[in-house]
Amino acid sequence: MERLSSSAKDSIYERGDAKANRPSHTIMGLALLVLVSTNSDMQISSTNENYLFVSGLPTAALVRSTKGLLMATKSSYTSDSGEDHDSSELCNLCRNIDLEKPLSLHDLKDDCVLCQILSKRLEEARNKEPEIRLLKARQYVRICAVLEPQDDSRRSKSIPPGLPGFLQSGSPLHFELIKEWVRLCNEGKCSQRGACCPEPDRDLMPTRVIDVGNGPTAPLILTNKDKIGRGERYVALSHCWGKPTEEEKGWSTTCENKERRAQGFPDTELPQTFQDAIRVTRELSQRYLWIDSLCIIQDDPGDWDTESKKMKAVFKNAYCTIAATSAEDSTKGFLNRPLKEEDSQYVTVPKSSHGKVYVCTSIDDFPGDVEEGLLNKRAWVLQERALSRRTIHFTKRQTYWECGGGVRCETLTYMRNAKLSFLSDPEFPRSIIRRSLPARIKLFQSLFTDYSNLDITYPTDRPVAIDSLATVLAEALHTNVRYGIFECFLHQSLLWQRAQNISLRQISYPAGKAPPSWSWMAYCNANSENNETDDGQIQYLQDRHVEWDSSVQFVKAEANNYVLEARVRWLQDFKIKPEGVIHDQKDNEVGHLWFDSQPGKALSEVRCAIMGREKTRTKDGKRKYYVLFVTESATHPGRGKFGRVGMGWIQQRFILFDDQDDTAQIL
Repeated sequence: MERLSSSAKDSIYERGDAKANRPSHTIMGLALLVLVSTNSDMQISSTNENYLFVSGLPTAALVRSTKGLLMATKSSYTSDSGEDHDSSELCNLCRNIDLEKPLSLHDLKDDCVLCQILSKRLEEARNKEPEIRLLKARQYVRICAVLEPQDDSRRSKSIPPGLPGFLQSGSPLHFELIKEWVRLCNEGKCSQRGACCPEPDRDLMPTRVIDVGNGPTAPLILTNKDKIGRGERYVALSHCWGKPTEEEKGWSTTCENKERRAQGFPDTELPQTFQDAIRVTRELSQRYLWIDSLCIIQDDPGDWDTESKKMKAVFKNAYCTIAATSAEDSTKGFLNRPLKEEDSQYVTVPKSSHGKVYVCTSIDDFPGDVEEGLLNKRAWVLQERALSRRTIHFTKRQTYWECGGGVRCETLTYMRNAKLSFLSDPEFPRSIIRRSLPARIKLFQSLFTDYSNLDITYPTDRPVAIDSLATVLAEALHTNVRYGIFECFLHQSLLWQRAQNISLRQISYPAGKAPPSWSWMAYCNANSENNETDDGQIQYLQDRHVEWDSSVQFVKAEANNYVLEARVRWLQDFKIKPEGVIHDQKDNEVGHLWFDSQPGKALSEVRCAIMGREKTRTKDGKRKYYVLFVTESATHPGRGKFGRVGMGWIQQRFILFDDQDDTAQIL
């Protein structure tokens, strides 16, 4: 959430300008056969980028239940020429290829369609290996079993069945597949323990939603939740705003048009991304849709401030979230995805070592399509995705379904991984409780590191755009969180630093709204242009062998604000070079200071607030102390109050201890 700113037949390899002759009802037969079966005989088929690709093997009963549909539509997905035509397109090696044995790239033939596919894909990927195993080459080609109407007991159980290409976005078959994903999840057949779908509760609905009506031509109505009957659900949209012109900003709800919209308005007033979201909502047989710029009064600061703090409830209680991942802005839409030739090429290998299979160029790349997609580069979207119980990702290549059971691909592939299971947890962040203490620390640090590198239109929204996610994490950990600092992991939270080669600057917040100096939320990229932060990334100290200083704590100050207390000490006999390296008088490196931004005071005025020290003792004073580097507060001179300027480490012998345990406040 942001705010308004000032194939060919399947036995033949497709070449040239050949168009995909897509299966019709067969796809739904395959979808029913594969998707319904995911609770039976689960096994790992391969891995890629730490994702586990899992095959759900159909039971005999499911095969029998769909055999009639497959038989009725066989002519729509098999070649009129039969398998003999397949063989004529393949070289001798590929006709009976062993998918597990190494394939020498020197053996690829110019007159074999499979060899052509492999050669082209390997060349595009700049592969330098002399040989490959096809079952381990998921980054180049995808291999899936061909489902046949007859008994497929001879099919290898190590290769999941699937479709040879992607569907046409917005087509009836596309929506049928999406509805199958939803139905299976609703019925608890998505491999998730427990329910992903939230129970309908009017009290948990957003303040306002859009009533999309019961038909494609129904007017839209901006509706308050108190006018909605109990038992109703809503869908939420996660999208990129882009940079709308003044004219385009007219689609937002304002104080001027909110009453008219409550009476009804046409969807033609809205940009294409919103219209596509309305269509998806109707296809899912849902009545209500939440879109930030339509359901929050954009020129009412009070309404925006109130509603922006409800993002936890908005996305957590949505029936599902529509992620317009491929849409660069609100005008582009996401149901107009073209079918690209490079994603539509495949060949049928009738007698491979694992039975009849498709070798396809349509790769399942959830990390690349979703996590590296434009939408997920936006700061607001991290918590929208994490808090959503179920998300439909409309990407530039294919559509993905993500829920507590894992990820479903348009090709019928099913995948999971540890980080993914955390972000797609329908009870986010419930799974963090089952993790070890070091894993919990690593997880929150990873989330905040990722978030700090995401783009945000207004730098002053940096604390707000992560507030709901941080709050639910704190609730799960039974602790308090203040500006990205968890009290139960106080030292580990405080020891953040700017990422290497990144320069930060303090954000200009309104008076009384600025985060304290010890929070990374006070900073953004110093080199950002047009008020857009895009690389203000932080990282954390990763040394686990540290004894933490017990004097470090939060204390309540005036106006219910909290300040940080720690032992602050002078440093002695040292030199700090501009790049932050600390040297002794003999020019030996004895520490390192990572400045948060350019130092504004003489380096000799820098002191240290002690956070912890190495567990290993030394006799020569070289024991490392991990500290925040601070200087006296300019607004509270002479009163023992300090502001953070960086973090780092320094050897014990350069800290001036005076046998005092008194602490000072860091603002």
